[in-house]
This record gives sequence, C-alpha cells and structure tokens, in this order.
Amino acid sequence: LAGRRIYGHLENVMKEVREERLGEIARVRELCPSWDGRVDTEEDVIIYARNTWDRIMDEALLREESVGESEESQEGGVISLSHIMDMGVGHVLIQEGLINDVSELECIVRQVVVQDAADNQKYYNPKKEPDAKHTNEDGKDLEMTFPIFMKALYQCAPQKEHHDGNYLMGVLQKVEEQALQQHQQQQHTGGLKDEDTSTILAAKSVYSGSGNTCKKRQSYNDRFDEYVSTFKLWEQKFLGNDISHDEAEAQLSRRMEILRGCFFGARNAKVVAALKIVYMDYAALRLAGDLIFKLMSKIAN
Repeated sequence: LAGRRIYGHLENVMKEVREERLGEIARVRELCPSWDGRVDTEEDVIIYARNTWDRIMDEALLREESVGESEESQEGGVISLSHIMDMGVGHVLIQEGLINDVSELECIVRQVVVQDAADNQKYYNPKKEPDAKHTNEDGKDLEMTFPIFMKALYQCAPQKEHHDGNYLMGVLQKVEEQALQQHQQQQHTGGLKDEDTSTILAAKSVYSGSGNTCKKRQSYNDRFDEYVSTFKLWEQKFLGNDISHDEAEAQLSRRMEILRGCFFGARNAKVVAALKIVYMDYAALRLAGDLIFKLMSKIAN
C-alpha cells in the first residue's frame, strides 16, 4: 500500500516538474526569439540549453558551500548569481568577449531580474508588492531561473552573429567544461567531498525549504540515520557467525528475510540516500518505515 502511494505521489511530482520545465522552455522561446530553432546537428537549441541548465543546477547542489546548516538551500530550478560565478560562467563570457568584467554581468542580471519580477507582477499578481529580495543591490543575492539565465545571455550577445544557435551551443559547452574543471579542482584541493552524488544530495535536501520544514527534515533525517546504524549493529549480531550463506538462508523466516534485506539495503549508499530523501518528505513511507523498524526490533531483541 505504501509503495503504491509513494509511486502515485512521485508520479504527480514528475508531472508537475515536466509541466514547469515545458513552461520555462516556452518562456525562453519568447524571450530569445533568435535562438528558437535547430542548429546544424538538428538539435533544438533551447532544449539543449535547458539540459545544460539542469547540469549546472546539479553541480551547484554538489558544492559544499552551496548549503550550510545555518541557511536554506535554493528551491529546485533556482540558483544564485554567486554560484553561477563560482562555476566560472563569468570567466567564459569574458573570454568570448560578451562582457568586459563580472560587474557588467551582475548589472545585466539585475536588470533582467527586475524586469522579470515586474512582468510576473503585471500578469499574475498585480496587487502584490514587488519582492525586495530580487532587487537587492548586492549581486550575490540575485536569484536566477532558467529564463532569467537565458535572457541575460541574450542581452550579453548584442551582435547578430552571436544570436546564431550554433554559437550559443558552443558557449554552453564551454560553460559546462568550465564548471567541470572547477568541480575537479575543488575535489583535488579538498573543497568537495569524495562521496556518492546521491549521498551528498540527500544530506543537502535537509536544508531545502523554510526554517520549520528544515527542522522537521532534520528530525526525520536523524531518525533515519539511527535506523540505518541500528541495522548495521544487528547485522553483526545475526550474520557475524560461522553459519554458511546457504544454511543461513534456509533458517530464515519471512520476517528474518525482511531483516536480511534491511541489512543489504543499509550497506548500499545509493539505496540509503534515496530512501532517506523520500522518508524525509513523504509521511506514508515514514509510517511504513517506522512500522518495519518496530517489527524488526522484536526479532533482533
């Protein structure tokens, strides 16, 4: 039952994400009409740019400095200008001759953010006061969505030849390469932990959302970690003997088989990370997980 509910919940989430993605792509086609088309490789330029943005977002989430215990992470699809700068995007644009320095990029992004906020207020919520956070004079506080990022690039490329789709794809490829180089450098200097990607994202997901949400997630995170640690201790108790694998399998009852499955799951970092994220966010799985742990406790104790 819990599995079916989780599947239904995640299916709805994926549907919302796909719809939001399509909406952003459509918005960029309006904002950057010269880039709306296919290039020599028959690839859609805007979709390619959106895929690049996804990889930039993933890289930002993996950076140690992107989330701290005293701050909330950016919501999905949004990244601060400071993180964009950290990944060397400004350096690429300077090399391409699109901007003179990073302050020029900050100025362009600020103008685009202000205009985007004004457009949203005009069409979606005309009675709401403008959000001061988006117009902060400190460029590091500016938040960028995919449409804002693309509009800023569009304004950085005033010359006609820069509005060619092939040129844009070349710039985006260099942006990706620069971000990868920055990632490798940080790993080499110890700035990034050498951990599985899923483990890092699970740890950072604790700090996503409002303060109250973060506190709840931290509580669920700690409980889940305690479960995993306990299963590892139980594994030493039950499987740390001289019984062969086949003999042990023959002696396992149905609940013992579940317990053994928990042992194997607790050893797999990717399984642990994936279950932790869903456990923190979805009540049905927390209920099922807590119930399974209580049943396993009766066997172990």
